[in-house]
Amino acid sequence: MNSFPSSDPVRAITQAEISSFALDGVVHLPEIVHKDWVDLLDSALKLMLREPQMFADLTALGSDLNETQGLSVLADSDIKGGRFLSGVDHWKEDENFAAFAKISPLPSIVAELMNSKKIYLYEDSVLIKEPGTAERTAFHQDLGYFHIEGNSICTVWTPLDDVSFETGGVAYLRSSHKDKKVFKPNWFVANEPLPGTEGNDLPNIEIGEERFDLIQFDTKPGDLVVHHALTLHGAGANNSTSRQRRAVSVRYCGDGSTYKIRPGAPKKPHHENMRTGDPVVDHPDCPQVWG
Repeated sequence: MNSFPSSDPVRAITQAEISSFALDGVVHLPEIVHKDWVDLLDSALKLMLREPQMFADLTALGSDLNETQGLSVLADSDIKGGRFLSGVDHWKEDENFAAFAKISPLPSIVAELMNSKKIYLYEDSVLIKEPGTAERTAFHQDLGYFHIEGNSICTVWTPLDDVSFETGGVAYLRSSHKDKKVFKPNWFVANEPLPGTEGNDLPNIEIGEERFDLIQFDTKPGDLVVHHALTLHGAGANNSTSRQRRAVSVRYCGDGSTYKIRPGAPKKPHHENMRTGDPVVDHPDCPQVWG
């Protein structure tokens, strides 16, 4: 049985950081997770990448959407060679990912940021932009993909590499969580909504346009970025020819969260037995990890 790193954060969260999360809908927490956790994820991910069926190739998806549906894929035409890869729910298959989602400092950190007595694990995901990945990440809102609702839902973004604007760092629309709107989920590499989904139409947001109050962070392994599930965010291409951009995201919900079955959004198996309005309680596919 593996011996895992400490469940304690490297440092305490400051009141300013708690306020930033509440006001901006996102907060950067530098040097808060021990590097041993990052090394654990790094080693596990390298093994996973030997099994390509575990990941979706979003670069190939973009090409298919363009050819079969005529969608305008968001990609920089002068960049070539890299792939945009995505995987989900690795915690169910890998003990290292499970430990990171369940017993690392993350549950206690989000409990403090959201002032929640209980925290439940919704899912994890891996997002990789290899060097020279042309695809941009369309601006989107996480909640539209989730079959839950409530005020205490967030995503924790954990970089496994140094990430900057050049390599496709994520940009967040400041305070976009405050109007409580739920937007239609999109294809991730194109702005068009997934078929059959409900909600508001997403605004057309571009990184670099001054009319948008976007926040972007340079991050390093050991940092976390936590954003509210209603916060709009997106990312650019990886312009680097040698640096990859790998991150593990873990999604949590807390006090007062209930199931909300959203038409058109991808379901997990246990959602078939849930009804809108059912409270989120400890479940093998949505376990309580704090409180």
